[in-house]
Amino acid sequence: MRISFLPAAADDTASSRIRVYSLLASMARAGWSADVGFDSGADVVVVQKKVTGEILEQAARAKSRGAAVVYDVDDLGSALDYWAAPEDFDRILELSDVVTTDTAGHRELLLRDHAARSVEIVPDCVDYYPAGPSGLAELDDAPLRVMWFGSIGNIELFQRYAATLLSVREVEVVVVTGAASVRDYAARHPGIRVLPWSRPGFVDVLRACHLTCLMHDGSEIDRTKSNNKMITSISWGVPALVSRTAEFARTAREASVEDALFGDDGELRAAVERFRTPASRAGYLARAQAPIWERYRPDAVARALITVLESLVHEPHRV
Repeated sequence: MRISFLPAAADDTASSRIRVYSLLASMARAGWSADVGFDSGADVVVVQKKVTGEILEQAARAKSRGAAVVYDVDDLGSALDYWAAPEDFDRILELSDVVTTDTAGHRELLLRDHAARSVEIVPDCVDYYPAGPSGLAELDDAPLRVMWFGSIGNIELFQRYAATLLSVREVEVVVVTGAASVRDYAARHPGIRVLPWSRPGFVDVLRACHLTCLMHDGSEIDRTKSNNKMITSISWGVPALVSRTAEFARTAREASVEDALFGDDGELRAAVERFRTPASRAGYLARAQAPIWERYRPDAVARALITVLESLVHEPHRV
């Protein structure tokens, strides 16, 4: 089976790194032929989020000669509009034999609100090309560095809790976001240490913090977001405190770290105190890392995607 990926962007874009580039080496090890770029002889063409006229033409051409077409999408709403105009989104859904997405919430919205006919869940994998889980970093006990990281477009999710974190004794609040947004955000929030994100440097910045604090408790679309930052933080040796929302709560149950969930300011403050000591953080990782690595390592997620693609090449496709 030959697989042709059409990624949204290069590997400095999170969704392309997680949904395409992190899986390619695993697929090669499993004996599958998978590459980036349109391959006119591919058995399966996977369109990852971005849709243009050229991509639609390539997908239609592949479909006309009997190849399977898969559309992989991990955003909806305004975040997706950046990558696909609504009319192009509708057209790729029509062309696709199956849509793959990362969460049950996204699957529900695709089936409820859009023209998707068949949607399969392929979870996100641990990000930043890990070889395996990392141990707890040796850090000074104080101040306790608590990090939020993500796109500046999602900063309001964090901002709801910023004052709470700043009020906790001996805590330094760290925000990592796109370099273009650092100066303005830092000027407006002088109590927060604001650092620019870069793909090569991110893991070192992450591991210099004691905890991450991540939340999805915003709009309906916010609440369908994946666990990718949580599983990445934990796998790189930094316990994550996470909102009591669908994917985070499900993953916390899988990893036996439900004591890392919070639903309000008081629960967040208590969770920070609960995991203040190195021993408590080591215990968190001892519980969480093995089940998360088993489910979300790149090899496991690549296998989940291959299972979906294999079913397509052995079944008739819609034309």
